[in-house]
Amino acid sequence: MPLSNLTPPSTKSIKIIHEPNSSEPFLVLEKPSGVPSAPLFSGDTENALSEAASLFPQIKNVVGKKEIECGLLHRIDTQTRGLLLLAASQEFYDHIVSAQERGLFLKTYFAECDCDNENAAKLGGFPHLPENCDMSSEPQTISSYFRFYGKGRREVRPALEGGAKFAIKKVGVKKAYSTQIEFLHCDKNSAKIKCEIASGFRHQVRCHLAWLGFPVKGDSLYNHDFRSRQENAQMRFFATGIEFPDLHSGRKMKFEMSLPW
Repeated sequence: MPLSNLTPPSTKSIKIIHEPNSSEPFLVLEKPSGVPSAPLFSGDTENALSEAASLFPQIKNVVGKKEIECGLLHRIDTQTRGLLLLAASQEFYDHIVSAQERGLFLKTYFAECDCDNENAAKLGGFPHLPENCDMSSEPQTISSYFRFYGKGRREVRPALEGGAKFAIKKVGVKKAYSTQIEFLHCDKNSAKIKCEIASGFRHQVRCHLAWLGFPVKGDSLYNHDFRSRQENAQMRFFATGIEFPDLHSGRKMKFEMSLPW
């Protein structure tokens, strides 16, 4: 589906890709890096959701998982630039939740990464990679449970089958999450990688890439080389695509953002 260039004059930062209408009651927007997806606290308006709701108030009538998040159907990290999907009707929200449970709401990411096989060991808390992990095959799918990790539980770490009880006990994570990985370019120092997920956990893709030895450039949480740097580097991680079934016909609806390189 072609992207619209429409950007309302009152918009401070987001770019509107698809406006809600009677047959397609959803909003697709492009969020810039540095802007949170949703309010961080009650009354917070400096985020993509609040800005979108000021343009399309019907979003606020949708009851989501959290009252503060209204029709927001998924999050992307504050430092991630990319596409967000918001429901403008309760029917569409419930439809996408059901689609996600069936693995039909797909998200695509692109990342510029460093190549560092020692990255996970330097960061600590990562298990050994599964024996069946073969990065020479493409696309490669890596799966794990997750647990929160570190000071303030700001980070996550993969947890494998043998250690899953720990993850379930501490976090309540009762299923594994998978990331499909495809190399677009790779040399001894850097890589450009496409990733796709059908369901997501906090920092899932960034953490999986760091575990595999391909930490995202500029990632101060999961790239060891950037943790010690004083400057604020731009994280080279982008949420470039979403795909989901149409509410009425069931046909695939696909939106894509142009690649940043």
